[in-house]
Amino acid sequence: MDPQRRRTALWYARGRALVGASLTVLPGVGAAVGLGSRSGATRAALRMVGVRDLALGLGAVAGVRGGTQAAEWTGWGAAADAVDAVALLVTPGLPKRARLIGLFAAGAAAVGLRLAWELADERAEAEAAARHAARIAEAEAEAGARAGS
Repeated sequence: MDPQRRRTALWYARGRALVGASLTVLPGVGAAVGLGSRSGATRAALRMVGVRDLALGLGAVAGVRGGTQAAEWTGWGAAADAVDAVALLVTPGLPKRARLIGLFAAGAAAVGLRLAWELADERAEAEAAARHAARIAEAEAEAGARAGS
């Protein structure tokens, strides 16, 4: 994996996990700052979003570190951000600060989608190179066997 892309993906994933952990542990703060309401329902909803983002972030960190499924975890996070953005931007009656968070979520979705796409492309290129190398090795082995006969 490209070192710069790996670092970017790790920061993106860690940021998601940190936001998720914060919303899980302190949903009242997120509710007051982002939505202007500390009601029990708002705190419960933010705690659910927090657990979701914590899981997506930790999954993405594991995927990047392990070299597997980084694109999938990052893409799932981008999809969640896109849904959050739409919900915050089109739901009537929310305060302006919720709209700002919706714009931030839209930006995070765009960044995450681009990063997921790049990670998937990079993995596909590595897999294609490995298949090509295996075909070359097989052809060389067959040629060597024919030459030795």
